[in-house]
Amino acid sequence: MSSRNESHTAPAGATAAQGRHRNPLRSAVRNVGIALDTAARVIFLGRDGVWL
Repeated sequence: MSSRNESHTAPAGATAAQGRHRNPLRSAVRNVGIALDTAARVIFLGRDGVWL
């Protein structure tokens, strides 16, 4: 017999707050910025994260 814990709470920040809707354009721009930042770090610092 399995029991489900209906009162389980997720860690803070793990889920979006109720009633809060995120702007899809803002999310897309943020994700592109993160990808560009990551690419720049790899190009300039190398895969190990250290300057040549």
